[in-house]
Amino acid sequence: MRIIEDILLFRGDISPFLVHLTKKTGTHTGSQVLEGIIRDRTIKPGRSLVSDVRFGGFTNSMTAEDQKKFFAATCFTETPLDEIHCLLEVSYRAINLEPYGLVFLKSQLARKGVSPVMYLNNEAGDKDQVVKDLFRLINSSPETASMLLPLFAVFGQKIQSPGTNAAPPGRVDFRWEREWRQPYCSGGVPYADEDVFVGLCEHDEISHFESIYDGIRFVDPRRPMKWYATQLIEARQRLDLKASVV
Repeated sequence: MRIIEDILLFRGDISPFLVHLTKKTGTHTGSQVLEGIIRDRTIKPGRSLVSDVRFGGFTNSMTAEDQKKFFAATCFTETPLDEIHCLLEVSYRAINLEPYGLVFLKSQLARKGVSPVMYLNNEAGDKDQVVKDLFRLINSSPETASMLLPLFAVFGQKIQSPGTNAAPPGRVDFRWEREWRQPYCSGGVPYADEDVFVGLCEHDEISHFESIYDGIRFVDPRRPMKWYATQLIEARQRLDLKASVV
């Protein structure tokens, strides 16, 4: 019989990493946002409301801070390293991720409260009441709500919000992002250098980022990872990872 830990090392569809990609925020480019993350050694929660539970009730009377408390998060993707380019330059997306970020050991971030997104299957359009009941946790159990609600997403038909005559047209499905989140109430994800596998940036900025983050190798996620075999081997050896995980 085989040992599951050994089997998983050879599963190319399962990554041992979680990736945080940056995006333009205000006047700061994705590159500048990454510089701030490296400087602070912390990934702070975003301001975007990502939980689909927000469609289960009225949010107009909530303060901006409360909306973030219950519906915002720090976001990562479990997408394998050589497929990260599939998350970039996607048409008609509200959030345009850039090729800058950090690749973390999944096991380390799990210990910091980062969890897989919990998806509700709304293909049949039967989850409106479920989402409304989850929304009610904000009043009945606010602390539980702050830890739980940011983790929810819906795929299938869109949720019909209270006070509307019908659900918005079209479907929603972001399962392909393979997203993990840490709820906003956790305050962000501080990290140590030992949590980081490699950094991500455009190829012509690698020298710059390796100069400001000593000891961490950088790769361009838009290029085949075989291009960076030497850097990946060095990163694997630095963290004493088994060869088959990269």
